[in-house]
Amino acid sequence: MPTLDRDSVTFLPFQLLLATVVWLFWPGITQANDYGIEVTVRIEPGRAVATSVVSGRREVLLDPQETVASSGASGINAIVVTSRRLLGFSSRTFIWTEAERDLNEKLLDRLVLPTFSVVRTDKHLYGFRGANGIWLDESLGTRETIKTTRSTDYGVVFVTNERLVGFTSLLGDFSSKTLGIHEHVTRLDIEQGLILVTTNRRILVFGSRLSGWEEFE
Repeated sequence: MPTLDRDSVTFLPFQLLLATVVWLFWPGITQANDYGIEVTVRIEPGRAVATSVVSGRREVLLDPQETVASSGASGINAIVVTSRRLLGFSSRTFIWTEAERDLNEKLLDRLVLPTFSVVRTDKHLYGFRGANGIWLDESLGTRETIKTTRSTDYGVVFVTNERLVGFTSLLGDFSSKTLGIHEHVTRLDIEQGLILVTTNRRILVFGSRLSGWEEFE
């Protein structure tokens, strides 16, 4: 894990430190591609329909008592949130995939970006990867609440009252970093596709090509 001398961090101007961090990880950074609109989604009676130039029209049937809460599409993926499940369509796999929802959870919001989507409830974070059509989920603690969110075309970071939770369109599962008892986030920055989280103790870096979080103390 990369480390920086604490005294150096103290006296190094923040912008210079930021440039140093970006330079260290530059070989692993990939600029976002312009995917355009590869897939669209619409709701018809009894079904959700995704349409792409390559796959054409692809349907998924809804149950008689199943209601649609929201839907959206961007880039290579589309999602539909219903009363009992999450549906995701990938323009790369040409199929619908689903994830069961906790029936007692409250839907809070969703984020649909060109390469992935995230659905947030009061109990879970659900992530959908457009590249392979896979759903992943991360449980939230009983007293855990999300304070703010920062995203790029390839990744997103949720700042909660207990930890940092990251999700990317390319690698691994949700990745989290616990915050110390007296540690708090002072700023969030995005540089060259990396999300940098600065706390009163350290700098943490998250990006689509990194294997989890990298930390500078």
